[in-house]
Amino acid sequence: MKISPFTIITLLMALNLSATSSLQHVVVYQQEGRFAGWPANNGAWMFEGDELLVGFTEAPYRLNPGGHNIGDEADQRSWLARSTDGGNTWRAYDPEHYVGDFGDEPELQPVLEPIDFSAPQFAMRVVGIGYHGSKDPRGHFFISSDGGQDWKGPYGFGDLVHHPELEKYGMTELTPRTDYLVLDRDSALIMVSARIPGEFGTDRLFCLRTSDGGRSFAFSGWVVPPYDPVLSDPDARVPLTDDPALNPHPSKARAVMSQSFLLADGSMVTAMRRRYRDDERGINQNWVDAYRSTDGGHSWKFMAVVGDAGSGNGNPPALNATADGRLCAVFGERENGRILVTYSSDEGRTWTAPFVLRDDFWSEDMETNDLGYPRLFRRSDGKMVALYYFSTRKNPHGIFATIWDPTEH
Repeated sequence: MKISPFTIITLLMALNLSATSSLQHVVVYQQEGRFAGWPANNGAWMFEGDELLVGFTEAPYRLNPGGHNIGDEADQRSWLARSTDGGNTWRAYDPEHYVGDFGDEPELQPVLEPIDFSAPQFAMRVVGIGYHGSKDPRGHFFISSDGGQDWKGPYGFGDLVHHPELEKYGMTELTPRTDYLVLDRDSALIMVSARIPGEFGTDRLFCLRTSDGGRSFAFSGWVVPPYDPVLSDPDARVPLTDDPALNPHPSKARAVMSQSFLLADGSMVTAMRRRYRDDERGINQNWVDAYRSTDGGHSWKFMAVVGDAGSGNGNPPALNATADGRLCAVFGERENGRILVTYSSDEGRTWTAPFVLRDDFWSEDMETNDLGYPRLFRRSDGKMVALYYFSTRKNPHGIFATIWDPTEH
């Protein structure tokens, strides 16, 4: 009997994978009576000199068994935390002129002067609808040219929500997180997801391109398109199990919360959060997979399942490269309360069994393994820094960093 790579990964995870030996865990932000979460939804950036900046949602703590232990949405704020020493120490703060400061659907400004995407201190924060701190179905973004000290915006994506390719499938709510690739001074590729209004799980991922410094945007191509009975290959399947009948069609599964990486040859790899649910057959599968584009984001091809994101609602990945050229992906696995890392030595075609970065999750309700949503960086000394939200008995409901040497794997 042929066993799929996903089945092998799942079995290895069940065998209590060995943890990395020299791990440094750092508290980025944690305060008694407060909840902090979701770096992947808020974005993270790295600047010269191993300066790191991470966004997160900050709010009052409120026990909510079976859900997020967070207070009312009206009390949630988009915060930042900065490290100037490669993630060893941090300062967290509520920035001015930033996400949430202009209302749920703010008046959007035009970009009058071209954005220099290649500026060394450039940062971009993308906003959509359907997650904490963001309620704008049109999508918008903020930019900074000084490493996130000051922000400008909000700026819009034009009439993107009415693009024919989105309207054809009724996907007129934008649900992007912050994932973009800088191509040159005037050009960038932004990964955006869209969904049918109000229908959770219908998100599909596509590329948006600007070639004029953010003054206009063009639909570049679907990464994972909605299922189309005419255009979709009916035999396509994601290899999650060794039983093809149980494996979902890629376009019938949620595709959202990506992180992308630009390879040396100009091709692009993106890893994303996937979910397939079939209540009639009792199927609820959550995983991370990787796609690649060799034509500037116009077309994408499935490469491999990166890892099993556990039960419940899954978890998004972070993606970067090690100093020796391997791709490195980090994601949360909620079923067992762990942060995992896996590597690819062939640009995303195959991935190692995951290693444990952290497995000491603890929560006050002991029901919800509410964790993960990582971002990932490589320091100048070659060590990796994963940023995520987590909860331990000593430091509950906070933002954490784990620093490690990937040459151990």
